[in-house]
Amino acid sequence: MLCKDENMTLLKDNYRIIQKINGFRFSVDAVILSDFFLPSKSGKILDIGTGNGVIPILLYAKDKGKDITGIDIQEENVLLAKKNVTLNSLDEYIKIIGCDIKDYSMGNSFDYIVSNPPYMKVDGKKQNDLTSKAIARHEIKLNLLELVKSAKKLLKPRGSFTFVHQSYRFTEIAKVLEECGFSLKRVRFVYFSKEKNSNLVLIEAWKGKKAQLEIMPPLFLEESGY
Repeated sequence: MLCKDENMTLLKDNYRIIQKINGFRFSVDAVILSDFFLPSKSGKILDIGTGNGVIPILLYAKDKGKDITGIDIQEENVLLAKKNVTLNSLDEYIKIIGCDIKDYSMGNSFDYIVSNPPYMKVDGKKQNDLTSKAIARHEIKLNLLELVKSAKKLLKPRGSFTFVHQSYRFTEIAKVLEECGFSLKRVRFVYFSKEKNSNLVLIEAWKGKKAQLEIMPPLFLEESGY
């Protein structure tokens, strides 16, 4: 099952994930996003930029979804995500698709969209030499506006979009969401410790539905055991 450039990571309840040793590896972002995601009912879930499939597997493990599609633009990720779904005997519940989300034609099809997107701006600074890591981390193939527009197109009316992003871009995120017809529902700022500024923010927004914004208590990763 394991190739020479792969190793195994144990997830919740003995679910497992195969990762590339030198490729992009999931981090705490995926874990806190799967915890933050709060479906109000059963429905179809889409994970944009699924990588090795960790978020769909975590959502299933946490009993938050049984009809999940993961989509990724990188063929290497798609093959690995499919391998992980099969490894955990979840082919009945999780489907993996290789496609550029901007070209995905399933409009108004999903009740929920989740995403741990590339959120570093392409600003001329040195990027990771591995293309797979660069695409996963930097807005090379998908920027913030394209992400939000894609979510709007693919969500059913009154569907929810839940994602993690960089805290310093929060005002930009809020503006883009509003311009694309989303209403902020829940926001939680994430801190590695109480001595450091927030570096991540968890966001839930609703498509075409007015919501009363809930600013949740901060999440301190050091204290929470992540």
